[in-house]
Amino acid sequence: MIATLTVSRHSDVPVYRQIVSQVTLMIEMGLLTDGERLPGSRLLASNLGINRNTVAHAYGELRELGLIEPRGRNGMVVVGGRDARTSSEARNRAREILATATRECLRLGLTASEIRDLVGGLAAWEAEQALDVVFVECNAERAEYFAAELTTRLGVPVQPLLLGAAAPAEPPDLVLTTFFHLAEVRGRLRGPSTDVVAIVAAPHLQTLVQIAQVPKDRTVGVLYSTTDQATAIRDSLAQAGVTNIEVLSGADDLRGADLVVVPSEMPELARSLEGRVRVIEFGNVLDAASVRMAAEVIRDLQLAKAVA
Repeated sequence: MIATLTVSRHSDVPVYRQIVSQVTLMIEMGLLTDGERLPGSRLLASNLGINRNTVAHAYGELRELGLIEPRGRNGMVVVGGRDARTSSEARNRAREILATATRECLRLGLTASEIRDLVGGLAAWEAEQALDVVFVECNAERAEYFAAELTTRLGVPVQPLLLGAAAPAEPPDLVLTTFFHLAEVRGRLRGPSTDVVAIVAAPHLQTLVQIAQVPKDRTVGVLYSTTDQATAIRDSLAQAGVTNIEVLSGADDLRGADLVVVPSEMPELARSLEGRVRVIEFGNVLDAASVRMAAEVIRDLQLAKAVA
C-alpha cells in the first residue's frame, strides 16, 4: 500500500484529505480488503515525508467513515470494505467520468501530478460554490417526488424537507416550496442568508380532463395519506372549477364515488381500490416558468459565492 500512496504539497487539497481519498478508493476497488492492516502513522509519515500528525488526522477521518478501526497491536485494520464497495455506485460512475477526462488530459500533455492537482483544485472550488437547496412540502411523498424532479430540472441536488420538521442545523441557501405553503415556509425558514422561492405545481391537464368528464350530479372522491393533504387537493380542484368533490377518510369510505383521485406518488392507494371503483392518479406538473425562475435564482447565488 505504501508504494501506491502519493501526496502533493502543492495541491489545493490538504495532504490528510489526499490520504483519505486514496485509501478510500483502494478499499472501494478491493485493493485493500477487510482485515488488512494499514501501516502505522509513524511509518507512513516517514515514507511520505510528512508530519505524523497529518497521517493520524487522515486515519481519524477514515475511522469516522467506518472504513478502518484500531485492533490493538495490529494497529489500524480495514473493516468497511464490503459496505464501501456496495455503496459506491455513484463513485464508480464518477470514476468513469474522471478516467475519460484524465485520458484526454494526458493526450494534451499534462503529467499525472498536474492532473491530480488540477482535479483537486477544481473539486475544492466546486465544493465552495455548492448550494444547499431544499424543497418543503407538508407530505413526505410529495416532498421526495418534487425534490427529485427539481434535482433533474435544475441540475443541482435538492433535498426534501417536511413542513413542520425541525429546521436544518445550517440554514439552507435556497428554500423552494409551493405557493400554497409559501407564507408558512417564509415564517419558518427565511433568514438573512436564505432565499425562499415558490414553485407552481399545477394539476396535470390529463387529470383535470378525466375529472371534468364525471357528471356534475356524481361524486369525485379524493383519498390521500392525510386528510389535510386531501383537503388541499380538493381546494386545488375547486379552483379549477371542479366542485363535486368529497374528501375520503380511507379505502373503505367511498361514499358512492364514481371516481377516486389518489396521489401519483402513492401507487399503493390505487392498488387498494382496484376493482372497486375507477381510480385516477393526481399528477402534478411543475410550472416551467417557475422552474426557470428558480434556476435564475440559483445562478445568482452561485455567482455571489464565486465573487465572495
